[in-house]
Amino acid sequence: MPKKLPKIILFLGLLFFIAGCSATKLFYSYGDSIASWQLDSYFDLTNEQEEWVEERMRMHLEWHRNEELPRYRRFLLDIQKSAKDGLTMSELDEGFSRFGTKVGRIFERLIPDAALFLSEISPEQINNLERVMAEENEEMMKRMENQQERLQERHENFWEQMEDWFGEFSISQREQITELQTKWFTESPDPSAERMERRRKSQPQFLALLRSVSKKKELEKWFRQWFLSWEGETNPARKARIIRNKKRILLIDAILTPGQRLHAVRELDDWVEILEETIENP
Repeated sequence: MPKKLPKIILFLGLLFFIAGCSATKLFYSYGDSIASWQLDSYFDLTNEQEEWVEERMRMHLEWHRNEELPRYRRFLLDIQKSAKDGLTMSELDEGFSRFGTKVGRIFERLIPDAALFLSEISPEQINNLERVMAEENEEMMKRMENQQERLQERHENFWEQMEDWFGEFSISQREQITELQTKWFTESPDPSAERMERRRKSQPQFLALLRSVSKKKELEKWFRQWFLSWEGETNPARKARIIRNKKRILLIDAILTPGQRLHAVRELDDWVEILEETIENP
C-alpha cells in the first residue's frame, strides 16, 4: 500500500489548504493560473492541458468559495470562543477532527481530476517530472548541510509566529518557552531529514506507478488507499505526532496571559473579516 504522496499530487490540495488559511480575492482570481503554472513546471504542459487545468481549477475554486469558506468562518469563530479562557484537550481533539474532515472533503473532491490528468500524461512528461524531482532533492540536500543554521531558522520562525499571534512576551515567558522549544527540537527527529527520506522512498514508487498504470479508476483507488493509510489508524507515527503536538500546544497555552489570548482572538477577527468579504463579494 502506498505510504507517501509526492509533492506534485498534493499540490492542488495544498492550494485549497492555503486558501483556507489566508483566503483572498487575489487567490480566487488567479488560482487557476497558479495551478497551471506550477503543474507546467513539473510536466511541461501542452496548451490543451493548460486550458483543461485552468478550467477545472476555476470550477474547484468556485466550489471552495461557496462550500468551504463558510465552514472555515464558523471554525474560526468557534476557535475564538474556546481560546479566550485557554484550551483543553477535548477542544483540541475537536479542532483537529474538524480539520481532518476538511482535508478529506478536499481530497475527495480533487482525486478524480488528479487521476484523470495523470492517466493521460505522456512518457516524456513523466521523465520531466522525474528530472524536476531530482533537482528538488538536490536543493533540499544542500539546505540540509548546515544543521545549526536550520535550527536557528526554525527558532526565529517560531518566535516570529508567536509574536504575530500573541504579541509581546515577558523575559520569564521567553525563558520558559525557549526551554520547552530546545527540549522539543532535541527530542524530535529533524523534519527535513524525515521529509528527504520519505521522498527517496516514495518518488521511485510513484514514478513506477505512473509508468505502469494508465487507467483513471486504478489511480483513483491508489489515491484513496494512500489517504486512508495517511489519515487513519494504520499510521501510528502520524497519530503519535499529533498527540505530541496537542500536548505541546497545551503547555504553551498554560504560559500565556489573558491579554495574549485576547491578542490572538483579535488576530482571528482579521481572518474572519477576510473570509466574509471573500464569500460575500466574489
